[in-house]
Amino acid sequence: MNKEIEEKIGFTLKAFPENKKRKLIEKRDETELIEDFDGELFYLITGIPELSLDEAETTKKIIEEIQKQEKINKEEIQKFIKFYCEREWIKLEEKQNYFIKKVIESIVFGFGAMDFLLKDNSIEEISVIGKGKNVFVFKKNFGWIKTNLFYLIEENIVNLANKMSRTIGRRITLQNPKLNSVLPNGERINAITEPVSLTPTITIRKFNETPFTPIELIENKTFNSKLMAFLWLALQTDTSIVIAGNTGSGKTTSMNALFSFVDKKERIIVTEETPEISLPQEHVIKLNTAENLGIEMQELIINTLRMRPDRIIVGEIREKKEAKAFIDTLLAGQGKGSYATFHALSGKEFITRMKNLGLMEMDLSSIDLVLVQKRWNSINLEKGIKREERHVIEVSEIMNKEGKAELNILFEFDFTKKKLNKKNDSIRIKNKIKQCFGFNEKELEKELKKREKFLEKMKGKNISLKEFHEKTSE
Repeated sequence: MNKEIEEKIGFTLKAFPENKKRKLIEKRDETELIEDFDGELFYLITGIPELSLDEAETTKKIIEEIQKQEKINKEEIQKFIKFYCEREWIKLEEKQNYFIKKVIESIVFGFGAMDFLLKDNSIEEISVIGKGKNVFVFKKNFGWIKTNLFYLIEENIVNLANKMSRTIGRRITLQNPKLNSVLPNGERINAITEPVSLTPTITIRKFNETPFTPIELIENKTFNSKLMAFLWLALQTDTSIVIAGNTGSGKTTSMNALFSFVDKKERIIVTEETPEISLPQEHVIKLNTAENLGIEMQELIINTLRMRPDRIIVGEIREKKEAKAFIDTLLAGQGKGSYATFHALSGKEFITRMKNLGLMEMDLSSIDLVLVQKRWNSINLEKGIKREERHVIEVSEIMNKEGKAELNILFEFDFTKKKLNKKNDSIRIKNKIKQCFGFNEKELEKELKKREKFLEKMKGKNISLKEFHEKTSE
């Protein structure tokens, strides 16, 4: 029965039995997060019910009528429902009409039931892992959770991927089995089908429409105010920074937030595979790779040197050519600093991996700071609670010692006490700050405390990144 319904509307929603719900964790207008009696979490779409076969057939026929029109808006949907039902002698109850209208709107103007997942800002990632399997969502503090959304027909997964990538004019096919695209709201979509995978899959990475501020990162304990005050001064002193970490640790989020400390008049060039970085400055130029045209990240990074940037951001360094091009921007002495993200879980691992990519150790010391973030599951065995955490776990400055890159660890995370502690005094960055501002040691410490106090005072103010940027630019 479910497959027959999906043939008509393109997706399957399965109602979750009420007697299997043990606990309601979170309730929104059209979704619920529940826990069953086995302790498993489920994310349920409740905005539309599981349609009957007759309701699905009616929905399909009305959509066919609508698709004959050249142009239509949401306000006209009810007119088509009424027209079709009167013609076919179908009587819909008020509730049926409401839900059928909702399903039609989601299919005609969006991506069907997937819309309910896309518009929930608490979801970070969506994963369609194949036909007949639960669609998964990744929620902060909860991790991966099954939903009650399914795709029982492989063709519907492919159709969904192609509809989502319409804006770039590409399709996923047997000849082109891999697809990367960006949705209108900035979500990043990756789709794969045969022969690369056994079944079509879709992964959607979502981004906050309103970027996090440094204050929010302090409030959620990713950073502390002492470190943030130090980075504030460092960025004003034209310090180059690499943010390293594992997948989903918040590297891009932190990069966005830290640039609220950069002067609003500066010219910033951002190079990315897909648009993720959203800065508060006005003079920002974004360059994106174009696989189909053979334009790769290395070419974009090199091109930035011809654009007279004040600062350069590389969305992510992955390969040897990109790493070398990034270091070249630093060695060229162009502008006020270069910034990038990278996959590594310590400053030491960052240096080792960059050396493995063919970079000379002495050249790595052109990078001032390496900031490392980590995402992990924190498990309390006594209470039986598993919680996902994200924190800065290490901040190090890179020192050039006789041609070798050595780390001076400034901040380090204590996993037992779950606290970021200051470890060593800065040498390199402190000297840059002193030279820039004309501070002596006492004046520098006074300024750091002043900024730390300001950041603490801003907690709970609930201001936007742009508003915060204005305040720090005063």
